[in-house]
Amino acid sequence: MEPGEKQPFSVRCTKCASIIRGKLITTKEADVSVELDETELLSESASEDWQVITTHPAFPFVPGTDKFPFLDVTNALGDAAEPYFQAVGQFNGLAVQDWPQLERVFHFYLAEDWNRFDTAMSRLLKDAWPQEPDMVQRHDLIHRLLMVMILPLDPSGAYAAMQKEIWQRAQPSEELIKYLRQKSVESELLALQKRLFRQISHVIEIRTMWLPVLPFLWLNRMGDSASDKWRLPGDDFAILRGAYQQNYELSCQALSMLIIAQNAAEGRAATTISTEGQTSTWMPTKLPQGSRAPRTLTQFKRLNAEAKEAFLDRFPATEASWHDTFDRSMRNAIAHADADEVVATGDIATGKGVTVPYLEFVESVTKQLQLLLLWLNLAKLFRVYIVLAGQRQS
Repeated sequence: MEPGEKQPFSVRCTKCASIIRGKLITTKEADVSVELDETELLSESASEDWQVITTHPAFPFVPGTDKFPFLDVTNALGDAAEPYFQAVGQFNGLAVQDWPQLERVFHFYLAEDWNRFDTAMSRLLKDAWPQEPDMVQRHDLIHRLLMVMILPLDPSGAYAAMQKEIWQRAQPSEELIKYLRQKSVESELLALQKRLFRQISHVIEIRTMWLPVLPFLWLNRMGDSASDKWRLPGDDFAILRGAYQQNYELSCQALSMLIIAQNAAEGRAATTISTEGQTSTWMPTKLPQGSRAPRTLTQFKRLNAEAKEAFLDRFPATEASWHDTFDRSMRNAIAHADADEVVATGDIATGKGVTVPYLEFVESVTKQLQLLLLWLNLAKLFRVYIVLAGQRQS
């Protein structure tokens, strides 16, 4: 928290189960005060009703104890505490100090305003930015900055495995290049990049809502169990639910890029999943019953989300991460506005009787940031192929 910043929090009263909401306020001297919402001040004669409730703006906490959240999290992480604080510190440092400048640079990149882009990148990277950058460097280095910022937040290494298996199939074959160099496709890739970056920017802007869940994520990645009494400092379900929905919609749109890559890798035209009169060599075994197998990219785009994700079967690392990130029971409830937060219990309840801890829901939004970055980088790769193909032709 920056000095003077107000961090919302919500905790459950351990006696009556009602919700206590307020804001933590810090000063330059590192003092912290509490501003409560609609709460009566008790007199000295009511001192027997006083209780201690713990909260923290940056960590999960156990509200009904006097445990210090920082020490609680440090002890839980053990040897992973140091790399955890380094990763979060690096992310916060970039988010607070450099993000406005990086966001401006990306605006010039997406607008293809290369003069202003080069000037802004030179200010940001100083001597690390070449004096006469080529188009490949322009496409590549700006995305690397995002990777440096985001990837360390998840210690699992899942991103590297996903990118490796996708890029191995997305080789610049004749079929793929022929498709990518169409003007309509170039425009579509740029439009997708814009939507993905804006969403990444939004998730970073609301970081105070999900950063406190990272110790929970790290413990799960290491195979350790976190306290089932941990709570988060805010009840930001409505905002995070909107982020979850948008992350899922954009990820479903991005799956078309995997279809293109796999078709080309198997020697077919980029938009052809199967040819007329010939059984497709790509028929997912998990295609939902009643779903008609698509023959073309256009038909694939018309499928519902469940049918689309069946085509992840050629990308096992990505498929595993997808299902881990977009749990079917939760994602369907979110998509159909059939999920509600129960602050008193720290759970998300769906209309079908499924209950998911709020911590797990926020964790999933955090993991989705890695997928958004994956799709953004794949769109970048395709745009680099377009640049290189144009250079060879000229």
